[in-house]
This record gives sequence, structure tokens and C-alpha cells, in this order.
Amino acid sequence: MKLTHGILALVLMSAAQTAAADTRSLPLSWTPPSGQTPGPIDGTRALLVTSADGASMHLTSKDLTPGNAVTIWFVALQNPHLCKKNPCTPKEAMGMPEMETVAVNGGGTVVPADGRIEVSAHLPVGAVPTNLFDTDFETPMTAEYHLVIHDHGPLIPELAPDMLSSFRGGCTLESVPPHYPDSARSDGMGGPNTCVSRQVALFVPAEMSN
Repeated sequence: MKLTHGILALVLMSAAQTAAADTRSLPLSWTPPSGQTPGPIDGTRALLVTSADGASMHLTSKDLTPGNAVTIWFVALQNPHLCKKNPCTPKEAMGMPEMETVAVNGGGTVVPADGRIEVSAHLPVGAVPTNLFDTDFETPMTAEYHLVIHDHGPLIPELAPDMLSSFRGGCTLESVPPHYPDSARSDGMGGPNTCVSRQVALFVPAEMSN
């Protein structure tokens, strides 16, 4: 996983011009656990570019809590046809081994005073050392993608490295959903905060759209 900003913007533009690449864009939405009314968030954007070489994403979002640490999770469901419907549910994405999910941290940041963030990341095909699952990334063009903004609560300085680079950093064990793999519980040093996945963009393969 590579986290970039200006450089990746050029990569995304180049990929979008490649005939074999697929480019899609949509707003982020609030998740049910966020405490907000679920639905699209005006002024936000998730851009996804996929090709045989992998997947790239660029997120711009707002209305996040200033001073909180957030991580952005790049989740690719490689067998979305196994879901009851599409998009797949979080439980299907993170709790079904047969889904061959790849779930990796695409970067982390501390939310500034205006509540806005902008993050880019690239997920190449092949082995993914930081994946929460023991799977390789093999089907970028047919996977379903969940791009998730995961809120770790107010930044705790002594836990900052973990809060910006892991799933559980700074948070209680109880804040990890029960259907998540054990690797999510051990990914990062815990703390007193409650982790909540607040915003998400769901990209369903065209052939899976209902």
C-alpha cells in the first residue's frame, strides 16, 4: 500500500486515460454507526480507478471531527457474487473468509480545524503484507470496493503512530465489530477511545448492480 498526494493525482489522471482502466466517482455516505442520517454527503467525492495492475483511490471529505485521528481503509471484496445482494454488507465483507477480502490501511491523518481531509492511495496486485486477511489481491477489475473513513477519536499523542496506521490504534477492544477478523483486534495498540467507521463509498461491479 502506498499513500501519496500530488504524485498519485498524476497517476490517477494517467490511469483514467488508459483504455484498459475503469474510472468511477461518487460521494461518500454516512454509515449507520456514525450517528448521522445515512446517505450521500454533499461536497465529498471518492474517485476509484481500477486496471489489471491494481486500484487507486482519491478521497475528499468533510464534516469530520477536528482533532480526531482517522484512517482510510481500502477494502476489496474479490467474490462479491457470494453476497445476498450488492453492495455487500460490512458483515459479508469482513466476516466471510470465502469473500477473499483485501482490507488494508490506505493512510491516516489528523482532522484539521475545518473538518476536511484529502487522501490518496494505491493498491497494487499481488501479495499485500499489511492486509487484515491472508489473501492476495488478484481481481482488481471485478472486485467490489468499500472505501471507509475510520474514526479513532481524539488524538492521543503517545499513541499517534498507531492511531494513524492501524485499525484499532487508540481504541477499546469492544469497538471492533464482532464479525471482524482477529487481526483487526490486534492491529495497533489499544486505548480508551471508541473507533467508529463514519463514512464510506461503495463501488459495485457493473455486472453486480441491482
